[in-house]
Amino acid sequence: MNKKKNTQFKSLSFWVIMLVCLTLGFFAGKIGFSASAAAISKTTLITLALLFVPIFFIVIGIHEAGHALAGVWLNFDFRTYIVGPFMWDKEQTGWKFKWNKNVNTAGGLVVCLPVSTENLSKRFSIYAASGPIASLLLAALTYGIFRLISITGTGVEITAYSFFVISILSLVIFIATAIPMHIGGFSSDGARVLRLMGGGDKARFETLVIKIIADSTGGLRPKLLNINELTEAQILAKKLKAPFGVYLHGHFHQAAFDNGNIEKAEQHLLDYIKEADEIPQGIRNGVWLDAAFFYAFAKQDIDVATKYWNEFKPTAIIPKAQVFATEAAMSVLINENDISLRKIEASLNEIHNMIDKGGAVALQEKLLQLKDNIEKE
Repeated sequence: MNKKKNTQFKSLSFWVIMLVCLTLGFFAGKIGFSASAAAISKTTLITLALLFVPIFFIVIGIHEAGHALAGVWLNFDFRTYIVGPFMWDKEQTGWKFKWNKNVNTAGGLVVCLPVSTENLSKRFSIYAASGPIASLLLAALTYGIFRLISITGTGVEITAYSFFVISILSLVIFIATAIPMHIGGFSSDGARVLRLMGGGDKARFETLVIKIIADSTGGLRPKLLNINELTEAQILAKKLKAPFGVYLHGHFHQAAFDNGNIEKAEQHLLDYIKEADEIPQGIRNGVWLDAAFFYAFAKQDIDVATKYWNEFKPTAIIPKAQVFATEAAMSVLINENDISLRKIEASLNEIHNMIDKGGAVALQEKLLQLKDNIEKE
């Protein structure tokens, strides 16, 4: 299967799952409406149809809030909260609202990153399970409220059945996220809990991945990552055919790049690019950005850098610091030093907002080197 067909398949799979969930919700709601009332006014039905999207966002928001609250309780670094087109991102100056244009994360996403490696399996299992638990609790609570309301008019009827719709959708989201599955580059919450608590190679692989991420976000620069753990994770990824294995190429690339081993860094990058179609499209932009920066900064090849830069599309989840750094490195190659210096400063001003604190240390070093080279000319 070629890349284009594979990408289309993944996109189709995403929408098939969404369609299944919506169909399940529709029939569950239909059965529930029939069981709960002999007749509902047309005004209520029309109003509920108009309210369906905001109600859906509320349901998703509560599910993701479950993850966020658990993350904060577990002392994870709460960084991102996405519900549909709405995104809140934690920056150095505080939380910032952005529009989310990435369809892969439109169904909701919370980023909470562990900043220590103790009891990772247990802590991350709790974190993963907290979303479905929040959905189940919301379903029970809103259905209970619905049953307690005595309908005495249209306004009360709309309110009562709004709670009922919330309960049905919450139950659907609970089922969809609790069932262990992997689709569109993401694992369900149930799949992650099952892997972590099941022991064996799957649990070891999941723990290694979380530890690598925790080390990076905790400020450990790429060249100081434990190569033995990276290698073990890569071996297990191949053995288990784990979808997350593709991201390990990126960690190997950054480790070699940070160590000054340009030849090895390029090989890992090419492996990363080769399997990039396994990554959700919005996140895949990070691969093209890594490639554009590497070929501009390390290889000083403007043609190859431009090729990957043209593949890159900015999204809200891509750090601005990396975008500005790439523009700076490319500007030098076309003798636009003034623009490069401005981009370097812009990148340095944004670098503290990067989630990957270890990567930020390495990037800052490269930016200062680039600035020093320009000023010496």
